[in-house]
Amino acid sequence: MQRHVLSEKESEEIAEIIKRDYGVDLNGKIEIGKEKKKRYYFVNHVLSFFSYEENTLLPTLCGVMKLNLNMPYVSVDEGAVKAIVKGADLFVPGIREYHCEVQPGKFVLARTLQGIPVSVLRIVDEAVEATKNGKGKFGVNVHHLKDELWGLCNEEN
Repeated sequence: MQRHVLSEKESEEIAEIIKRDYGVDLNGKIEIGKEKKKRYYFVNHVLSFFSYEENTLLPTLCGVMKLNLNMPYVSVDEGAVKAIVKGADLFVPGIREYHCEVQPGKFVLARTLQGIPVSVLRIVDEAVEATKNGKGKFGVNVHHLKDELWGLCNEEN
């Protein structure tokens, strides 16, 4: 994937979005890589963010870990972890603790009970009802350990 360093103005714009959304001040070089319609953002050579849908900038799991991003999350049991890392969506019975507001359309992390991030999820519309009932889908798996993005992240470092 070809990368190029963002201009100072572009870097400032991306840094402002990241500070607003994830509570982190970026220090260092920001590069962008483009592949088809996807955009990937590298911070100090680490694949840290990617474009999702039209105007959403989401962190990669590498970015979450390396930049210590502040992001709401749910803690999930081992059965859910095994399913998530194979690409499955998250269902309420696999959640052990909520460290987020259940707001449809918002993005949260799924973490192991030991605190290791394993997935970036988009909360689904039916999640509010599902959490009340204790069953049903909570979130769509957007990015997880062992997926293509994870492979790119580890390949680039």
